[in-house]
Amino acid sequence: MELLGEILHFSKSGRLIVKIYKYKPFIKPGMSISDDQVKYIGKISELLGPVDSPYASVISNIQKRNKLTGTKVFIYENPRKSYRSKSYNSKTKIKRNKK
Repeated sequence: MELLGEILHFSKSGRLIVKIYKYKPFIKPGMSISDDQVKYIGKISELLGPVDSPYASVISNIQKRNKLTGTKVFIYENPRKSYRSKSYNSKTKIKRNKK
């Protein structure tokens, strides 16, 4: 879990605005964020502002948003299975659909 920043407020569109403490190039839209108890909050929809002090707009999944202002948020790493293709050796047959 890596610290992302702090929730400043909610926009009129209902998104969370997060002040990113230190921008790192791997922070991209689509990444999930959580609070300090590893509770899922939402996904980053876009990055705003200059590179020196950026902000993130987050689409939240939380209903009680007014309690979140001032909360520190982290990059949420969900331990999902890797869906990489299996490596096939020469003895393995590849099944093909017949038409």
